[in-house]
Amino acid sequence: MKDFLDIDAFFRSLKQKKLTSFLDKVSFANILIFWIFAIILFGFIYYFFSGSNSFLLYVAKETPVNSVTDSLYFSFVSATTTGFGDIIPTGSFKLIAILEVISGLLLLALVTSKLVSIKQDAILNELYDLSFTERINKLRSSLLLFRQNLDRMITKVEDGSIRRREIISMYNFISPLEDSLRETFALINKSDDSIFVKNIDSVNTELIFNSIISSFEKIYELLSSMNEAKLTWKSETITNMIETCLSSTQNLFDVLSSSIKLRKEKINDLNARKSDVFHRIKDELNKNNPPPPTENKPPAQQ
Repeated sequence: MKDFLDIDAFFRSLKQKKLTSFLDKVSFANILIFWIFAIILFGFIYYFFSGSNSFLLYVAKETPVNSVTDSLYFSFVSATTTGFGDIIPTGSFKLIAILEVISGLLLLALVTSKLVSIKQDAILNELYDLSFTERINKLRSSLLLFRQNLDRMITKVEDGSIRRREIISMYNFISPLEDSLRETFALINKSDDSIFVKNIDSVNTELIFNSIISSFEKIYELLSSMNEAKLTWKSETITNMIETCLSSTQNLFDVLSSSIKLRKEKINDLNARKSDVFHRIKDELNKNNPPPPTENKPPAQQ
């Protein structure tokens, strides 16, 4: 089996060299111009390097070709594999003609594939735009649903109808925020290596970050209302989850601060709101610290 070509290894090497990415980035016009240039170049080779042993020959007249236009004509019919047979190569020009046919076929195939891919790229870009827009809308809807769920929980705390099991399972209400933060990070921290990468625009960036801050403001309202109601809600799971969300959001703002998606004034305003709500949440986390349980020691024997 080692005597056969490893196709997988071949394509992996192509990927490593980014050959396919290079071909995708080359435009149809560039390929067409290069193809025409190659035809003209071979035509000049036939004309200027014609000699006693290697030349183009008129079949009907049985005389060498001495016209640059006929040399270019032969070069064109060779590159397109038309081959009318009125002019043939002799000597070393036979090898040059073979090389031109091979390179002409490859370039012609590339030109044809580019013509087909223009329409395909238009369809793929349209589908990608729809998918990307749907992804943003889904993220914003998730953040809105998160705030609505916390609103209902805050209402229950304030009217005293919240149950103990709802407090214990509070992490189920907060965990969707962690998923939304990961999705946001994937949206704004993209590499531009791929030609199909679409970057989120400034309007949606501002809306999403405002929505994230509003979500943390809801977390603060919930923690504050539970502390005012003197409910024992704090657990290691809930605390770790909130702190993880705070850390993930800080990473998001670090990426935002180093980007040019928003104006500096708007970034500074968002950072100020984020810092304020983070400070208030940390204060609420430090409030609900019940004292450790006392050990029941047996009474001393008399």
